[in-house]
Amino acid sequence: MKKYKCPLCHSTSSVIRQTKRKRAVLYKCKACIKYFSIKIITVNKKALLNDHLDGLSFRKLAQKYTLSPMTAWRVCEEELRKLPDNNKFTFTYCDRYSDIFVFDGKYFSVKGQDNGYALLWGIDYLRHDIPLFLLAPSESYSAWATCFSYFRIINHYPRLVVCDDNANLKLAARNSFPEVRIQTCYNHFKEAIRRNLRVRSDDTYKPFMKRLEAVLSEKLNDETINKRLFALYRDYRYDPICVQVLTTIEKYKPELLGYRGFSQAPITTNIIEGLNSHLEARLFSLRSFQSVSYARLWFNGYILKRRYTKFTDCKGKFRSLNGKRGVDMSKKQEIDLPTFF
Repeated sequence: MKKYKCPLCHSTSSVIRQTKRKRAVLYKCKACIKYFSIKIITVNKKALLNDHLDGLSFRKLAQKYTLSPMTAWRVCEEELRKLPDNNKFTFTYCDRYSDIFVFDGKYFSVKGQDNGYALLWGIDYLRHDIPLFLLAPSESYSAWATCFSYFRIINHYPRLVVCDDNANLKLAARNSFPEVRIQTCYNHFKEAIRRNLRVRSDDTYKPFMKRLEAVLSEKLNDETINKRLFALYRDYRYDPICVQVLTTIEKYKPELLGYRGFSQAPITTNIIEGLNSHLEARLFSLRSFQSVSYARLWFNGYILKRRYTKFTDCKGKFRSLNGKRGVDMSKKQEIDLPTFF
C-alpha cells in the first residue's frame, strides 16, 4: 500500500486511513493528530494524456473528464514525466537511418518569452522517423550546432540535408557533418524571389517569374537547366533586377542541385512542413506554455507519440509505409520496443 506523508510533521509511519468521502480518502496522522485528504483520480490517465497531446487544453480536459483544470495539469505532467527522453530513447532502441534528412524550426509561444521559443527537429526522409529534437530560444548557429551534435550520440551522420534558406542551419550542418551536401528547398527559394519581385501586387515581373518557376519545379539535367536559364538571360538581360535574380540562381546552383547522386532525394521540405502544420493545429488550441520546462515535456511526449503512430495516408513511393510506425522503420534489429501509449 502506498504510504502518504503528513503535511504537518512529514511522517509516513504514523499515517493511517480513516474514511472515504466521495472522491477523496481521509487520512489521520497519529503523531500530530493532523487530518488530511487525498483525492482519488479514477480517470483513464493514458487517454487523458493522448487528448492533451492532440491539443486539448486543461480547461477542455477538465470538462471532458469531470476534473478541475489543476488536476488535469497534474495528471498530464505526471504521465509526461514517466515517458523516456526521446533522444535517449533513440540512442537505446534505434540505429537504422538513411542518408537524407529534412530539417526545420518551428516557433511556439511561452509565457514570459516575448519572441517565443523554437523547436529544432528533423525527419528521416525515407524512414519517416524523428530521432532527435531540441528546444532553443532561436534558430541561431549555436542552437543548430547543438542539435546536430546529438547525431554523434546515435553514431549517424546525414549526407544530404534538405532545408530552407537558413544560413545558420546550413553553416552548422557543414561544420557538424563530414562531406554533407545541402539541398535548398525549391518552394522557399521561389517564395523569396516572389517577395523580392512583388509579383503578388505588381504584374511587371509575373511573366519572368512564371518562366523561372518552370525551371525550378522539377529535377532537370544540366543541359535543360542551362538552356532555360540562358533563354531567360537573353530575353531579360537589359533588366538589372532580372539579371540579379539569375545571378543569385547561378550562385545557389550547388545547393539547388544537391539532390544529385541520392536516390529518391526531395527538392522541397514538404514532408516537415506537413509536420509543422499538424503541430500548429495542436499548438493553436493550447495557445501557449506556462514554462519552457513544461514545453519540453509536452514536445517530448508529442514526438514520441508521433513516432508510435501508424501511418495511414502515405502516397506514391511511400505507400508501403502505411500500417507501419516511424520507430518500426528505424529500430535496431531483433529488439522489442516498449509500449507507452
